[in-house]
Amino acid sequence: MSEKIEHLSSWIRTLDVETESPIEGMIVGKIPEWLEGSLIRNGSGMFEIGETKMNHLFDGLSVMHRFAINGYGEGKSTYQNRILQSDTYKQAKAANRLTMHQFGTFAFPDPCQSLWGRFMARFEPVTKTEKTDNCCVSVCYLGDKLYAFTETPQIRQVDAETLETVGEKCNISELVAVNHSTAHPHVLEDGTVYNMGNSVGSKGPIYNIIEFPTGAGALEGAKIVASFPSRWKMSHSYYHSFGITENYFVFLEFPLILNTAKLLAMNLRQKAVDSSLDWFPTEKTRILLVERKSGELVDTIYEAPPFFCFHHGNCYEKNGYIIMDISHCKDATIFAGLSLKSLRENRGDFTNTYYTRFVLPLGVEPPIGNDFQDCKNLVEVEGSKCKSYWQSNKIIFCEHERLLEQSLELPRINYSRNGKEYRYVYGISQLDGYAEPEKILKLDLNTREVKQWAKAGFSPSEPVYVSRPESIEEDDGVLLFSAVDQVNPKKVLLIILNAATFKEEAVVEYVASGIITKDFHGIFSRKGDVVHGY
Repeated sequence: MSEKIEHLSSWIRTLDVETESPIEGMIVGKIPEWLEGSLIRNGSGMFEIGETKMNHLFDGLSVMHRFAINGYGEGKSTYQNRILQSDTYKQAKAANRLTMHQFGTFAFPDPCQSLWGRFMARFEPVTKTEKTDNCCVSVCYLGDKLYAFTETPQIRQVDAETLETVGEKCNISELVAVNHSTAHPHVLEDGTVYNMGNSVGSKGPIYNIIEFPTGAGALEGAKIVASFPSRWKMSHSYYHSFGITENYFVFLEFPLILNTAKLLAMNLRQKAVDSSLDWFPTEKTRILLVERKSGELVDTIYEAPPFFCFHHGNCYEKNGYIIMDISHCKDATIFAGLSLKSLRENRGDFTNTYYTRFVLPLGVEPPIGNDFQDCKNLVEVEGSKCKSYWQSNKIIFCEHERLLEQSLELPRINYSRNGKEYRYVYGISQLDGYAEPEKILKLDLNTREVKQWAKAGFSPSEPVYVSRPESIEEDDGVLLFSAVDQVNPKKVLLIILNAATFKEEAVVEYVASGIITKDFHGIFSRKGDVVHGY
């Protein structure tokens, strides 16, 4: 039991002392000479501030991490971390308590307010409450600037060399009419970035595709290129990511509703954002396609049994189908499983996310008449176990195929294959029982062969793929990921793993000034590159 508790506790460590100046690591092995750049990662790193203890893994205040890598000669690598200087962090530090609501933690009215002021604050709609700029989920370049992202429209610029927070926060809702944006944009080869966000208008809740053009004016040039309605008149689906192919945006509308009425009454109810989520197991998940060229929603609706997912792996078009691969959860119980209470009690939910595939037929006509009982499977793909068949004149019902027996979350690919046919996916897998640390997996989607990496006593982060210059093969490169020591909280490793063989090319060990915390997502910026994809 002690091993389980020790393992899970690494997820909820709180940074005590920043490692502001880069510290050099001790290298075992050889860093590839061609590998030069920075692995920058972001995640929840402070679960306590003053009088406040956070309730959920998504609530921790953002801590940025940077591994600078230079393989030239004998090789060298340094590590540093910094707290994101968000308004959320600075105000909480000044007040000695959380002052802005987070996903699972409610910020109570200022105790220094008058009794009347605190009473009236309960009746203030949440729309008047400033949205958090605790951008603790991911990082992405917009033009030539690096930004930290979360699930509100607030983003923060970060210096890619020093990790210092640059300037004031940027509110995307002041650039385009959205009140939410995801932390998982898509970056095209020319540097154009697409993201998604919600809005509410005269026709009810709307989903929007946002385009940020390439170049220095990426933010100022933001525009909405597609909008389509929620199926619910007063609420919209909660979503964390979306897919893209050569010709389509791919959106999953889960029966996990962010209830607008509950959200507006958050202050009155004194409950956090997660209390506004409603799961409807009797409703189906919808897969909606939007044409990239026209911005129009495809008439055909694809439906599936109810499920949820945080992360798309990849989507692509082939022979008249869209292939959609995702990390698939059977329901929304994962949110409760990621509460700090569950993690402390060894009930964290890391094991029930599986890599699955849907095959969506394009341009097919429904059968003549209204008899849909004996409709044939529309998926005619060799070796595929996926099924899709007409359920009505507008709806195709889809059944997925599980691609891997083990769990797989935080899926990453060779990003040059994003939106295109691909062969390999990498991710984290956790066994039931938590007696062993997480494993890094590589799944060959053609052969279903699995390679894995694990190191006793260490908990790894999401892997990031980096191609060798002028490579041709899809796995001709390395995986980069960190791994925190489960016993010594000041120790972290940088693992450089050969993506083809899954053998360690180099392991770099650092001992920091203070506690090193876990993170969610990261990006590698190669020295000399103008565009930095995932």
